[in-house]
Amino acid sequence: MTQHLGEHDLGTYDYVSTIYNDNMRLAPYKLPTQTADGTQTLVATAPIKLSMVISDQRVTKITIQTTKPQSTEYMQVFEGFEFGFEALGTWINTYHRSTSTHGPASDVVNGILASYDTTSDNVLTVSLTRAD
Repeated sequence: MTQHLGEHDLGTYDYVSTIYNDNMRLAPYKLPTQTADGTQTLVATAPIKLSMVISDQRVTKITIQTTKPQSTEYMQVFEGFEFGFEALGTWINTYHRSTSTHGPASDVVNGILASYDTTSDNVLTVSLTRAD
């Protein structure tokens, strides 16, 4: 799947939304088939906010924020990208490092940088970007 990564992005919005939606079982968290360029909030339901930065229909950043990092909703949303980008394994350890220390942690899998940060009040923010 990494062949769809651009030089500085995660792929086209069509590609990213398709691989995510193919792995998402929770209907309220599916992505729309189309969206505009710019910073777009695509999911805004408790406990998840999911946004993307899109330029020329190419996704340069995905951000997931949750007030419940151990929730089924968060796990499903993140796994939608993790499975879609075929990036299994390393990121779960990064998640645990961030949530257990309430601080930042990051790792690269298949050319994608996952940056986690958990605040002291247990709000987790995860960003996925192209590792350059």
